[in-house]
Amino acid sequence: MKVSDLVDSYVSYRRSLGMRYYTQADFLKSFVRAAGDIDIREVRPDTIRALLIVKGRVTASWEPRHSTLSGLYRFAICRGLADVCPLPTIRPQIPCPRTPHIYSLDEIKRLLSATASLATPRAPLRGTTFRILLLVLYGSALRISEALSLTLQDVNLTDRLLTVRDTKFFKTRWVPIGPKLTEELRTYLNQRCCLKLPNGWNSALFTARTGYRWSYHTACELFGRTRRVAGIHRGDELHSSPRLHDIRHTAAVHRVLHWYRSGANVQRLLPYLATYLGHVDLSSTQRYLTMTPELLQEAGKRFEAYAEPEACHE
Repeated sequence: MKVSDLVDSYVSYRRSLGMRYYTQADFLKSFVRAAGDIDIREVRPDTIRALLIVKGRVTASWEPRHSTLSGLYRFAICRGLADVCPLPTIRPQIPCPRTPHIYSLDEIKRLLSATASLATPRAPLRGTTFRILLLVLYGSALRISEALSLTLQDVNLTDRLLTVRDTKFFKTRWVPIGPKLTEELRTYLNQRCCLKLPNGWNSALFTARTGYRWSYHTACELFGRTRRVAGIHRGDELHSSPRLHDIRHTAAVHRVLHWYRSGANVQRLLPYLATYLGHVDLSSTQRYLTMTPELLQEAGKRFEAYAEPEACHE
């Protein structure tokens, strides 16, 4: 069977099991392009290795890519479409997951100001649209894909709610937003409605001048330009630069910092934060709570306040 036909059959099979399989399907399309229009039995091991290693180095993407191709070959071998699996059997040293960049309030403000540089005569609302996207990401801690999937009808200014539909874990949830973000969205919606509405009120909230939603790639590209104008960097290598997704981590950390500083019961509130973020359990939320110096300091103060009476009693 041709590689392209096998990939189509495999992706359909995985989706028939209730999986979205979007990211994996995109990677398998890259596999089809790299392998060419040949029989699956003719794929060379060096083609596989080139796909697993990004720009000549092993990255954290090696594991999910290897897993996706391994599933494809198991599917083919079980059906007699391939005889052997050409994937490497020795797992290389995988780099540790990168630590998210937690933006300071000053950096957030600089990012918001830098969005003005994105506007052009042909796209005068691009800077404004991207500024609102950043505000929504920080003010509601949505995933990037969730924010980009928002439509005009998903914004309820009266009740100050965003409806996030069919999310990562196949759930739909309401996300409350604050009064300042509500007013920012109200102003933006008046401008957004001047652009094309290809699907009426079901049109994308964050869109190009054509009226169609921004892709993830477009949003990341615009963020890179904004970040460079804002002068925000981390390290010397490009791959260690602060990311758009790090704003979600920042929103979670800043919320916990606020709870510590206001004297709230953080342990009692963490399940609420997990629900707000759309997580299925607290372990997922814990990965977002990167221990910044500020967070460590506030946690230390809380522990000292708890431990001091006990020490005095002894």
